[in-house]
Amino acid sequence: MRVPSRRPRRSSRRGSLALLLLLTLTLGACASAPPAPPLPPNVEAERLRLEDAWQSFGDLRSLAEIAIRQRGRSQRFNGALLLKRPASLRFEALSPFGPPLLVVAARPEQVTIWEVPAGRAYLLPSTPDANRRWLGLALPTEDLVALLAGHVRPLRAPRSGTLLPADEVGPSVRLSGDEGTQRTWLDPAGRPLKVEWTEGKNPMRVTFTRPASDPATGGSVPRAIALVTLDGRLEVSVTYRDPAVDTGFDPALVTLDVPQGVEIQDFR
Repeated sequence: MRVPSRRPRRSSRRGSLALLLLLTLTLGACASAPPAPPLPPNVEAERLRLEDAWQSFGDLRSLAEIAIRQRGRSQRFNGALLLKRPASLRFEALSPFGPPLLVVAARPEQVTIWEVPAGRAYLLPSTPDANRRWLGLALPTEDLVALLAGHVRPLRAPRSGTLLPADEVGPSVRLSGDEGTQRTWLDPAGRPLKVEWTEGKNPMRVTFTRPASDPATGGSVPRAIALVTLDGRLEVSVTYRDPAVDTGFDPALVTLDVPQGVEIQDFR
C-alpha cells in the first residue's frame, strides 16, 4: 500500500518565504550601509567645537543690506533682520519712504513671503526650495539661519574627516559623507572664516568678514557675509550695521500675519 506524501501547508510555505525575504533584505541593508568609522579625535574635536558654537547661539537683530546678483540681474535691499535659533528669521526690506517693499518670515514649519507693493503673499512649507524663492539659495532654514549668524552647522553623519594645514586663509577641517564634502576654514579662536560645500546638491562657498573686535558681539557676528554658488550663477552679500546678539527678544517678532486684503497664494 502506497502511503501518500504529505505536502507542506501553503500557509507555512508562505511564512517561510516571507521570513527568508525579510532576512535577505535585512542582511542586504546591513551590507550596503556599514556604520561610519569614528572620526580621528582631533577632527571630532573641531566638529564638536563648531556644533557647540552654533548651539550656544540664541538670537541676532541687526540692520542689514542684502544684495543679490543672479543671471545678470541685481537686487539690493536695506532693512531689519531678526534671527532666532534654530530655524526662525524675519527680514523686512524698507523703502526710503512709505511701507516696506518685502517681508520674509521663516519658521520651522512655514515660510511667508509678502510682496507689499504688489499686495501679494505666498505661504510655503519650510523647505530649501522656499528659501530659493526669495534668496536664490536652496538651503534648509536652519542652515540659512546659522550662516547668517556667522556659524556653520557641521556636516551630519560624516564618514571621514581630515584636519588640513593652514593656507592663505587659515587651517581647515574637511568632512565627507553622503551629503557631499564640507570644508571649513577657522580663525585662531575656532570661528569659521570660510566654508565650502562640494559634490552635494548645493555646491557653494560662504566667506565671513569678521571685525577685529566688537564689544557688542564679542566678534562672533561677521561684518559681512558673501554666499556664492560654485558655478558663479548666484552671488549674495549681506552687510550688517549695529548687530546685537542674544538679546532675548520676543519670539513673536519673527512671525508674520499677512493683513486682510492681501492676495494669498497657499502652497503648503
